[in-house]
Formats: sequence, structure tokens, C-alpha cells
Amino acid sequence: MELIVLIGILLTLFIAEMIYYRIHALDNLHLKVEFSKDVAKFGEDIELIEIAENKKRLPLPFIILKFESPREIKFYDMENTSSSDLLYREDMLTMKAFSKHTRRIKAQCTRRGYYVFPRVGITTSDLLLTERFYMDFRNESNLTVLPEILDTELIQMLTSVTLSELQCKRTLLTDPFTHAGIREYGPNDPMNLINWKASARTGELMVNQNTSTCAQKVHIFVNLEYYNNKHSTSLLEKSISLAYTYLIELADLGIPASIYTNGADILTGSQVISETDLGSVSLDERAIMLARIDLKKPVFSFADTLEKYISSTERDDFILLISPQFNGDFRPLLTDIKSRRPSLFWLMPAYKTTPDAGPEPEITPSYMRWEVRGSD
Repeated sequence: MELIVLIGILLTLFIAEMIYYRIHALDNLHLKVEFSKDVAKFGEDIELIEIAENKKRLPLPFIILKFESPREIKFYDMENTSSSDLLYREDMLTMKAFSKHTRRIKAQCTRRGYYVFPRVGITTSDLLLTERFYMDFRNESNLTVLPEILDTELIQMLTSVTLSELQCKRTLLTDPFTHAGIREYGPNDPMNLINWKASARTGELMVNQNTSTCAQKVHIFVNLEYYNNKHSTSLLEKSISLAYTYLIELADLGIPASIYTNGADILTGSQVISETDLGSVSLDERAIMLARIDLKKPVFSFADTLEKYISSTERDDFILLISPQFNGDFRPLLTDIKSRRPSLFWLMPAYKTTPDAGPEPEITPSYMRWEVRGSD
């Protein structure tokens, strides 16, 4: 009889424990997985931070922290991590009552893009490990990885070509009504350029500096249409990196530039274009714009983009067109644009095995094939 009573008591406790945990195991349980920063450079090391909290008196025998992470964020420690289209990571620990767990996981940003955690969740159990409970958590952390900055002689060549084109067309005359700044007086400066207020303030002779009457700009057009039947994107990534590196060089030289792509923003779906000079739109903002181009989304028509925005350029502006795609109506369109904008220069990223574009005679002097390592 006593044994039956004992069994009844244990069974009652077991059922009560199971019901109580079923109702309250996930109460006041919180999980957040976040990136250690919002914006990172290509190749930079960052941390993924797990923060789990049990804000109740009920202890949990174990919890399994689960989250899905983009493959482009590569963990240095791949323990408890499986890989497919995403990286799936699980970490197990015990959570006492009113306890908090924080873990930092080091990772590397291996590709440009905008990244989030698609799924974050916790699995736990009752004390007797008879039943498991699972909960997903909303997670809003995101990371923008900027395009790669290329270290190549090509950028030096592009800079030389740009400066040469602009210098050839820049007039020697200056506009006396357009003020560009103040600098120290030189022996060849006329006396009427002296700024007496600035001279009095600095204690040295200072002169007004006027701008050129022809302030040329640089316009970068990036064609992100697929260049083969496999819909490969590696050369498109190189095109974006090249455009970003070129923008950095132009900014260092103080040359105003605009950039036009036919790519779509991953968040808004809008076309990624920045016509404004660097005085209004910072280089960092443009870097984020380029980082958020989603090559999986359908692109806008490059022919329409070129026709629409080429009218906003001046005849003497330098136009760099970056396009690994060269078939169809692309080259006839380029020939037409070249007749209207003689300073147009076409740069074609390609692999060694990529067929040569064979541009028309009108384009050939302004065409360059840029071979990169690898293959599709």
C-alpha cells in the first residue's frame, strides 16, 4: 500500500512538474544575437554576440541557443556549426534562475553585402528531460559589409587616364566670380587677389583662389547585367569593387564624381544611383549604397540608364563605363554614346578564358580588358 502511495505521489509530482514547465519554461526567457558593429570593411574581423537571459525563478536544466547566419560571415571556430545555404550554429548551456549568458564568436566578413540573422531561437526542457520546448525570437541586428578595396595597378592607370583627360580639356582661364578658397600668397600672385582680412587674421599674406571656368566631373556607369548563361556574379562583384576603389581615389584627389548602376537596393528595391557631388553625399554613404546592391534581384535596363543619365553630363566630363557584359545591343549603344561623349572609356572585367569583346573601331581606342584571376 505504501509503495502504491509513493508511486502515486511521484506520478503526481512528475505530471505537475511537466505541466508547470510546459506552461512556464519559456516565460521571461530572452535571446538576442547581434553583430558587434553595423558597418564593416571587406575582410574585417567582427564578433557575433549571443546574449541569453532567464529572468525567472525557474531553473532550466539546459538551453540550446540556435541561430542561422549567412555563409559570407565565416566563423573562425566552426565547432557546433553546420553548413548548407546558411550556417547553422547551436550552443548548449545550463541556465540557473535569474541568470545571464553572453558569448562572443569571432568571424570574418568575406563578401560585400547586407546581412541579417534569418532565424534565432532557444530550445529547452523540463527538469526530467521528458519534453522539449522551442521559441523563436525577433532579431533586428544587421551588418553592411562594404565592397572590397582593390590594390591593383589598374587603379593607378585609371587615375592617370582621368587626370590626363581632365587636364587636356581644362581651360587655363579662371572664373573671377567663383571663389574656391584661400591660400598663402605666392610670388607670382597679383596684388588684387590678396585677402586683407584673412591676412590680418593669420599674420601672413593670403590670396583668394578662384576656380576654373570649366570644372569637369567624372561619371561612373556600372553595368550589372549577367554576362553569361550561368548567371554568374563574380565579375559583377569585381565591377562594384572597382567602382568603389575608383571613387576613393577621386575623393582623395578632390574630383567630383557621380555613380550610376542598374543594380537594385536589397531593402528598397530602388535603383542604386548617386548623382550628387561628394560635398553633399559622403563617400561612406556611397560605400553603403554599393554594399546594398542585391545581385539576386532583377536589374534595371542599362541601356535606359545610360540614355537617361548621359544627358546630365557635360561633353568634356570623363565617363568611365564598367561592364563585363558586351553582347546584344551593348556595343552599338556604346558607339552612339561615344559619338556624343568623346571622353567615354570602357573597362571590361574578364577572366583569361572570357572571349574578347572585339569592340567597333570607334570604341577600340577607349576600350580596355581587365583580366582577373579565377573563373566562373
